[in-house]
Amino acid sequence: MEGKPNLVRDTNSGAILNTNATPPGTAAKARRAKDDRIESMQTELDVLKSELSDIKSLLIKSLELNK
Repeated sequence: MEGKPNLVRDTNSGAILNTNATPPGTAAKARRAKDDRIESMQTELDVLKSELSDIKSLLIKSLELNK
């Protein structure tokens, strides 16, 4: 494959093969790490939403008391 030194064509099957020496499971580990970060961010967002809702309720209550 031109311009891609880590890709070669198998002469028997014609398949394109990656010759990088990337350890097995690297992509899966990266995907799990990404999924963990997304889950953590979702949890943090849920907490922020809850806190904002609490603040909104307190503001409404304060406004009602000051009428």
